[in-house]
Amino acid sequence: MSQLLLPLLGATLIVAYWVVCRRRSLVYRERAADLLVEYFEKPGTTEVEKNGAERFYLNARFWLFMPVITVLAFPMILASVLAKNPAISISKERMAVTDAVMKMYLTRHPLTGTICLMAFFATALIAQFIGLLINRVRTVPSPAAIYMNTSKAYPHFKRHAH
Repeated sequence: MSQLLLPLLGATLIVAYWVVCRRRSLVYRERAADLLVEYFEKPGTTEVEKNGAERFYLNARFWLFMPVITVLAFPMILASVLAKNPAISISKERMAVTDAVMKMYLTRHPLTGTICLMAFFATALIAQFIGLLINRVRTVPSPAAIYMNTSKAYPHFKRHAH
């Protein structure tokens, strides 16, 4: 009897947990959808920004979203640290949409979200550290650069003494 009762109880608890998480996330899902509509109606929003925000919302509805973002975080953060261009500014409306979508994901998939966020922050830390080291190595002058600077600063070293 207990061999059947314990697995049944475990399965029931898992389904109840799943239902509670889905039901709690509906509030955040509606809020994200409302913010997305407001963002689309904003006059200065380009089609590229609209498509990006829509894809972000649609992809965040699936549990695989955060693991994929965690895997892609390392090359993306490393590329942004190594880039010579300044950081792209993001509007407050876009940040509000992103915040609402992430709240939706984290209430819908709390275990996956928590594990992936911890891995994401560790990956981000390592990528930024490696990027800073690479940028520091780039600033070290080569022997040819040292010679050129010295020859420009001290032109009398090129002259012969006779």
